[in-house]
Amino acid sequence: MRYLPFLLTLALAPGCQDPTHDNAVDALGGEAPGIPKGPLHRAGQPCLTCHGGEGPANTEFSVAGTVYLLSYQDTVAPGTTVLVEDSTGVAGNVVTNAAGSFFINGNDWHPVFPLQVTLTYGNITKQMPVQIGRAGSCADCHLAGSRGGPNTPGRIWIALNQSKLAQATQPAQ
Repeated sequence: MRYLPFLLTLALAPGCQDPTHDNAVDALGGEAPGIPKGPLHRAGQPCLTCHGGEGPANTEFSVAGTVYLLSYQDTVAPGTTVLVEDSTGVAGNVVTNAAGSFFINGNDWHPVFPLQVTLTYGNITKQMPVQIGRAGSCADCHLAGSRGGPNTPGRIWIALNQSKLAQATQPAQ
């Protein structure tokens, strides 16, 4: 009889839900108008909030994020090659889509942290100055709309300004 309250609690519980995760998903808000769910949605948001294995998305990613052309601007960088190398030396690369986003499917590769990331866009190659220690969702640290500061390095971007970006598209001499 002394276990009855515990057993009742288990029987009445709605399942193994994580309220912290549920709150994080809710905080993302609704979908942007005119962009259906799929590989082009939610650019700049922390992809693994939904695609990290706890749902609600069915597809699990191991690493995912969005790359922008310029610092502090909203123009994304489609066609950027993102090279991810894990601590065992295994590397994989993926190219950003029309929304500037990339993802590595968890069924294809679960890299061993820490990770090193290098971006290539035209003639510009940029290596992330620090390693990624634990989060496969880039926007966990690179907050959308942020200019950087003590709590975030800001968005992932290719060039600091328009003249630097122009250099990326000039033919190599």
